[in-house]
Amino acid sequence: MFSFIRSRHAKKALAAAMAATMILAVAGCAKKEQQAGPQATLVKTMKVITRTTPIVYDYTGFVEATQEMNLAPQVTGQIIGKYFKGGDTVQAGQVLYEIDPRTYRANLLSAEGNLASARASLANSEMDAERYTKLYEQNAVSKQMLDNAVTARDQARASVKALEGLLLNAQINMEETKVTAPFTGRTDTSSVEVGNFVEAGKTTLTKISNTDPVFVKFSIAEPEYLTLAAASDGNGAALDNLSAVLANGETYGLKGQVTEVNRGISDNTGTLTIKATFQNPDKKLLPGMFAHIQATGGVRDNALLIPQRSVTELMYKNFVYVVGNDNKVTMKEIKLGQKVGRLIMVNGGLTGEETLVVEGVGKMRQGALVDPKPMTEADLNTVEAK
Repeated sequence: MFSFIRSRHAKKALAAAMAATMILAVAGCAKKEQQAGPQATLVKTMKVITRTTPIVYDYTGFVEATQEMNLAPQVTGQIIGKYFKGGDTVQAGQVLYEIDPRTYRANLLSAEGNLASARASLANSEMDAERYTKLYEQNAVSKQMLDNAVTARDQARASVKALEGLLLNAQINMEETKVTAPFTGRTDTSSVEVGNFVEAGKTTLTKISNTDPVFVKFSIAEPEYLTLAAASDGNGAALDNLSAVLANGETYGLKGQVTEVNRGISDNTGTLTIKATFQNPDKKLLPGMFAHIQATGGVRDNALLIPQRSVTELMYKNFVYVVGNDNKVTMKEIKLGQKVGRLIMVNGGLTGEETLVVEGVGKMRQGALVDPKPMTEADLNTVEAK
């Protein structure tokens, strides 16, 4: 009995000792955390880059054919022949379709016969007019008879003219039963097939586009147009030496130049519509493709460049987080310029000596403590890929 009581007292003492130990341990941890202070956020940083940089203007454009048309028949009838495949490149003058010519051949023969008959009648009328003229000079016939003969001759001549016109029209219609390509270009795949009935001037047989060269159409603000126009020197600068960056990020191998400028500034957008011509021998550029047009408008010495990902936009203003010597960040407003690859030019707000937060911007706030890990410009492509 007494041993059982002693055992219970021992267990209570042990439990109390363990509880006291845990309380001391928790208190010690809390004291350590209090001494350590707030935890620093791990971020990647980069120093502002200073270097001489071309001023590149970038515009969104779309590829257009220099020549494009909906090919429509000039005569009505049933298609009896198609001599190309959808998507083929066809040559100017190449026969693409044949429309049933039987009705038009019959009309042509009828017009030829009517004209032959009219010409025979004209020949008789001319002989009568000539004979009556001589008789009238000999006072053998009256003036009325001469006038009638001359009138009949003139009517026969007019009839011949009219029938010549009908014959010409019949010949044209006969020729139009064979539909030819108006220029060298590429056809679409939605072409009309053999057996269909087509109507003159209304049915679209196929669409043809000339894709060498091509236009890239884009819009440019008035101040930038004036800047680039002034920078053009005819030796491969500005509007005379344009680059096209395609949707996959590839830069097109051939340069383009501005060949068409709209007559004025758009009232709605305040921009000027421009078309640049690019040679397209490999048919790589297709109508409807998206492309970035880049124009160089001079060079800026000692330009300040920062990663685009380091920029935060708030209330239509742009900010970056600058890491101080105490590893605390300060939010600074900046003014941005042109994009340069994955970098962007800074036109104001920085001196060039700053170190900026590049990765981890979304976790930042004014005065936050960071654990900075430097990165290089080459790392930007690696991070982007990941």
